Amino acid sequence: MMRPVQKNGESVHNSKHDSEPVALVNPPKFGARLREERLRLGLTQAEMAEIGGVKRTSQHIYESDIRVPDLHYLTRVRDAGADLGYLVLGVRQPAQGDDVMTISRSALSNIYRVVDEVCVDVDGRLLPLESRLRVFQLLCASMKGQDAGSSSLEALRNEFARFAGT
Repeated sequence: MMRPVQKNGESVHNSKHDSEPVALVNPPKFGARLREERLRLGLTQAEMAEIGGVKRTSQHIYESDIRVPDLHYLTRVRDAGADLGYLVLGVRQPAQGDDVMTISRSALSNIYRVVDEVCVDVDGRLLPLESRLRVFQLLCASMKGQDAGSSSLEALRNEFARFAGT
């Protein structure tokens, strides 16, 4: 007996071998990422559908993880500004132009040192990776648009102290 298509990345089954999955319908959460991209671009379902060359009902079906869009659709929404890497893989692509920041090896090394110095608990153990990552991102962001001198170890320590209010 053949089962109907299921949502949210569940398997479609072959009628001969009901227990063997044939293919995945949609990668889990693809529809949620598609909706997120549509909203980020400030578009309605009808507008995104028009850009993609489909009807609004198809857009709804894609966002509901019932069916996957074809390459033609994905190419068109990418050309309209959607982040295709995020849609397909769930990973944001780096921003282009002014939003891209390059950091020297010595600056990165100094940021890592400061993170390891300040991200410890009262017993001297490193805080969880997620907490250290937030501090790392904060320090990297604080360097945007600054000169090389602002990446010295002491300058980074002072920057963290400013953020921490100490």
